[in-house]
Amino acid sequence: MSVVAYALELRDLIRSLIDVRPEPCEFNWLPLPEPRRPVAYSVEDGGQGDRKLRTYTVFALKAWGAGFVDGEAPRSFQEGFVGVVVPQGLEQDQRMRRYRQVLELEVALKSMVPGGLALFDGTPPMRWGRVGAKTTWEESLEAAARHIIKHRGALEGLTKGTCSAPDVDCLAEVLEGATRRPLSARALMRLVREGALGIGNSLRDYYPILALESLERLLLFRRVIEAAWSRGSTPVFVVKTSRSTSFCGGSLPDVHLVEATLRARGSFEPGYAVANVYNSVYDYFGLSKRERSMYPDVGGLRDFYENRLAVASAFVRLRAGGFIFKVEVLYDRSAGAGDPAGLLREVVSRLSSLPLTSEGYPLPLVVADSNSRVARAEMEAAMRALGLDLTPESRSMLRV
Repeated sequence: MSVVAYALELRDLIRSLIDVRPEPCEFNWLPLPEPRRPVAYSVEDGGQGDRKLRTYTVFALKAWGAGFVDGEAPRSFQEGFVGVVVPQGLEQDQRMRRYRQVLELEVALKSMVPGGLALFDGTPPMRWGRVGAKTTWEESLEAAARHIIKHRGALEGLTKGTCSAPDVDCLAEVLEGATRRPLSARALMRLVREGALGIGNSLRDYYPILALESLERLLLFRRVIEAAWSRGSTPVFVVKTSRSTSFCGGSLPDVHLVEATLRARGSFEPGYAVANVYNSVYDYFGLSKRERSMYPDVGGLRDFYENRLAVASAFVRLRAGGFIFKVEVLYDRSAGAGDPAGLLREVVSRLSSLPLTSEGYPLPLVVADSNSRVARAEMEAAMRALGLDLTPESRSMLRV
């Protein structure tokens, strides 16, 4: 039986799930406020490509960002990296994504403008990574610190941070002082070259690597958001493919149900709906506050993520009949921001004044996406420059 036959068998069930009934989600659809002009803003995005060879994978990353201020020429910045994930068998896809996010944050920091919007594509990269249940992040970070300081030669030329004490505060100093990013990926490749990575047979031996990479991202994310706040700029994450279900509480994504509800109402006008306000990062992730903190007490991370960071979100349509997407606005709740709804209204006003695509998506983010893509031809050129064995990953043994 073909796949088409299987699709026909389950067609009615699948359609019943997707074709939701009228009014499946209750919310107030507010008219767009008057556009606020002029608006200063910065944008960033990142892209990646990889080439899977017979025995290993090479990947390339690129991030691009730019700042726009009325009456001034835009300033753009680019960062890139080509490397091999080491060790190869450890969560390759997640780690490449983490490295790419680090580069995106780096260009965001460089391109940020005062008193405007700091626009990011996707959800805020503020989740602390994952290790096993039989160890803690503190233990993993301590192990990473001991190993990095013992082999500090692997950091030569990569950071301004200098220290000799094998502790986590020292490790944070090294990561915050990075001159080349992603520092963790570069350092790991050097350690492998010197035969000093120190990986054993236990999965627990890998946890310090994941901890090192996550710490670099979390430290840089905190620096970028604090820089935006200090410059009077508002960090706004534009999520065009949100899969969240916390607003409507349905089995399908909130965006799907919001669009279905508006369609049932016969409403295709621009507008927005205030969705969620999270005064705690634990609420944002749908977690209960535990006795043991989710964030390590190093480099000011715990205070930033648990006592300062807050998120207000909304679903927005900026053109009549256009797409609906989610925006997440990050604000400092310790600074007394007591009106998240007002903050969202201000952000939507500024977003509506930006150049838009025909579907109502901010055009600057489309430009950032285009400038940060790693094209296939570019990846092939990088492989030729490396001069590696280009025998592709083979699946010929499966062919008859």
